Amino acid sequence: MKLIKIGSSSSCDIVLHSEFVSSHHAEMILLDNGEIILEDKNSTNGTFVGNKKISPNKEVTVRRGDYIRFADVELQWAHVPVIENAGKYKAIVNIGTNFRNEIVITGNYPSRFHATMKITKDGKAFLTDSGSKNGTKVNGVKLQPGKDVRIKRGDIVICGDVDVTEQLKPYLPVPFPWIKTLAAVVVAAALVGVVALIFVPKEPCIICGEKGCKGHPAQDFRPAVVYVRACYHYVITFEDNPMPEYWDGKFILRNDADQKVAIPYQATAFFIDREGRLATNRHVAVPWEYRSKQDENVIRSAVEKWLESFTYENFEKNSELAFAQTIYNYALATTPNLTLERFHKTRSKLISRLNKSKYTISGEMDYITVGYPGRYYTHTDEFDRCCVVSESGTDDKDIAILQMNDKKTPDNIKYIFEVKNFYTDKLEPLKDKLYTIGYPNGVVWAMDSKMQSLEPAIRETMCSKMPSKYTFDFQGESVGGASGSPIFNEKGQLVGVLWGRRPEGITFGRACQAKYLKEMYNEELGYE
Repeated sequence: MKLIKIGSSSSCDIVLHSEFVSSHHAEMILLDNGEIILEDKNSTNGTFVGNKKISPNKEVTVRRGDYIRFADVELQWAHVPVIENAGKYKAIVNIGTNFRNEIVITGNYPSRFHATMKITKDGKAFLTDSGSKNGTKVNGVKLQPGKDVRIKRGDIVICGDVDVTEQLKPYLPVPFPWIKTLAAVVVAAALVGVVALIFVPKEPCIICGEKGCKGHPAQDFRPAVVYVRACYHYVITFEDNPMPEYWDGKFILRNDADQKVAIPYQATAFFIDREGRLATNRHVAVPWEYRSKQDENVIRSAVEKWLESFTYENFEKNSELAFAQTIYNYALATTPNLTLERFHKTRSKLISRLNKSKYTISGEMDYITVGYPGRYYTHTDEFDRCCVVSESGTDDKDIAILQMNDKKTPDNIKYIFEVKNFYTDKLEPLKDKLYTIGYPNGVVWAMDSKMQSLEPAIRETMCSKMPSKYTFDFQGESVGGASGSPIFNEKGQLVGVLWGRRPEGITFGRACQAKYLKEMYNEELGYE
């Protein structure tokens, strides 16, 4: 079953380019039995079947090939997808708020036709998100719309914010039903085997240390991944400072209102020990070193304008008047019998030296804070403060370490990405399943509008090609705000730190290998 929205809006499934077509003109529902239902959504200029106008908000049944017109635009049936042959499956189970679904759910977050589960004739179950507004998650991992994902008993399925796990159980096939018969025959032998197994020691889990642990889903590590909100400003330092005893040689960019130009940004970080240390990207820790050529031109232009204001005594800002006072204090202390003429001459020499001086462009952090997933926030001012303690110093290894100001990892975070568990072997392309947790697009996507809590995105991925010396590429788009996200395997071992997009395109992301973060961490703590 599939819902097709038709109209002039770009958000529609079938977009009609006409000034007479309403933005959300009509809808079609493609049923699994082949039937097609059409409904005009109270459009301005109407919907016509066989040149007969249909009543608004009233469903009518049509057939593929019928003449249908939306205002002045005829429907091209080639644009309407053909529903998959239901005979290929044992069962098709539709989920959503519409009454036609086999599983009807309610709430503000599920869509009318939210997801579909298909049971193949060989007893396998596949779940597909039908392009829902708020997504479908399996074990905390959000599904890509239109992509079939195999599920099994025990998997937790969330549609929007509704848990449908129990409602799916009656439809899910029981794995290997012949086992019941086989078990009755071999029960005695099995008992003997169980007795023997009792005395076989089990390896402890590398994450929790418990023997016999069956592993940890990606959702277990969600509390350890935090949202980063930070702000910095540029600092210009003159190499030839003509009055070092009176001035530190630094100039800070200011706007027209004479306020320091502060640049906010957002990212992701994750805990790697119990002393409040977190891993993220180097470009998160020292963002000013990743300025664009355009940014640099703006900064240099601002420096020229600042120096020019002292050449012509065109002081427009209090900060400029303050620097002029510094020049006067210098002249008063170094020029005997200071007169106005001598002051102007001293000032001209100073500004001339500064105009000829080389300068460096760096930056200073105004603040760097973190917000925890699942917590209720009314403002980012409520986030906890941290600081940068280490960064790689090179673009090749885009990694850095932060630390909470109180030097503590919250006690309620049970599982973290401990350095001793990092996976430092070379990844094989398209082999092992990997996961990433982060805040792509920051609070725009992460802030739950109902609960006002931060909710990171959990995504399944895979190494896409042979890793280079420092990095590896992974499947899936990398979006701003996700920088600093952990990438880890099914055992919960960190394999890399997400840092950006491939230069060739946006369908693959890139990450720095975990072994370099481990090296930097050990160096920071003085370990061999």
